[in-house]
Amino acid sequence: MTRVMDTPFLEDAQGRRRQSSRATRHAVRSHLHVASLDEEALDDAVLPVVAHDVGRKPSSKPHEAPAPGRRGGFKVWKTAFWKRRRRLWHQRNVAERAIGQLD
Repeated sequence: MTRVMDTPFLEDAQGRRRQSSRATRHAVRSHLHVASLDEEALDDAVLPVVAHDVGRKPSSKPHEAPAPGRRGGFKVWKTAFWKRRRRLWHQRNVAERAIGQLD
């Protein structure tokens, strides 16, 4: 009996599916590893069958809507908009430094 089987499951359904999928993948890998040492066993190998798909990965979570007042997408710093914006920031910083040096 493994340590995982000793503890009662108190997780949610998603955690249980994740754990059983991991256990299944581990069992299949172990079975294939042992079978790979014997070519006849590899030809006759019958993999364990469970409710979960062995090689399946969970889907990514859906994209969230941007916060109010924000544009969708991502910032591309080399676009004309950001080049203008950076030039304005540079000019403002130069002016602030010049004022600071006059004092």
